[in-house]
Amino acid sequence: MKKIALEEHFISQAHLDCLRARTDFPRLATVDDGSGNKVERLLRTPTSSQVYTPRRVSQLLDVGAGRIAEMDRSGVDMQILSMTGPGVEEFDHATGTALARDINDEVADKIKPNRQRFAAFATLAYGDPAAAADELERAVTRLGFVGGKLNSHVGGEYLDERKYWVLFERAATLGVPIYLHPKEPPQKMLDLIAPYPTLMMATWGFAADTSLHAMRLIASGLFDAHPRTKIILGHLGEGIPFWLWRMDNHWKKEGCRANRLPSEYFRDNFLVTTSGMFTQQTFLCVYQVLGADTMMFAVDYPSESNDAGVQFIESVPICEADKAKICHGTAVKLLGV
Repeated sequence: MKKIALEEHFISQAHLDCLRARTDFPRLATVDDGSGNKVERLLRTPTSSQVYTPRRVSQLLDVGAGRIAEMDRSGVDMQILSMTGPGVEEFDHATGTALARDINDEVADKIKPNRQRFAAFATLAYGDPAAAADELERAVTRLGFVGGKLNSHVGGEYLDERKYWVLFERAATLGVPIYLHPKEPPQKMLDLIAPYPTLMMATWGFAADTSLHAMRLIASGLFDAHPRTKIILGHLGEGIPFWLWRMDNHWKKEGCRANRLPSEYFRDNFLVTTSGMFTQQTFLCVYQVLGADTMMFAVDYPSESNDAGVQFIESVPICEADKAKICHGTAVKLLGV
């Protein structure tokens, strides 16, 4: 069965060079690993970091033959590429905007010979929302990109703030989705997590951040103002499908001014992918709550294994028609790939 994977990451050489040259966060630094070995470490915030192995850097830079060979071995037919974090929104507006344009041009050139295997979400420096909306339009209309990727908050601000709505309005006008990707929570929340570093990123912090962000978008009235907006969440919806009944039950009781229930917005304006969530129990919960029409396949490469993602989706005990929607049908309909 054909498989289109939607949350598959790359890095450009220009972005890598920028991170290595920086002295502020985020930056890449060569440090001692405690055993006398020099390793490259991504210092994301003062309290959050991760090792950047040579293999990971090589996988992220490769948007060509090596990546395609790995896809072929695992059975992934197509990847929708997006820039890995930390994103260009972390830089000053002028630097971020210029780098986003360069990254989009670079990846467009790299995937041009392999349009049957790759498409891309635009990299956006959305600290300047109007400039980011213009870059999204350029990437979609001139470069053939299929949407945009936002790495959650910028400078601690979530995008329910009205000044950011131009991004969602432009995406809706263009008929493309926005992939809302996790990052570490804003500093105030991160301070509460910092005593337990393992909770900062994928273990807990990413989902805590992105689920809160998504619910803020719902509560803000964004989808009443721009009802054609489509948001993609990874990791089977960042926990939100599990909570929808309870949120519906308390929505009006607790004074929310949005016009509809959370589950209605979620089913109409959100889609979820399987990225990095290869467990049948959780999958079946989300499948029962949402149905197959708003679920799509993803791996979260190279943080996760293509083999594991493919073996998982092939194993889920659902009908072949719904599996086809999740593996490729909904992505084709949504993205036009």
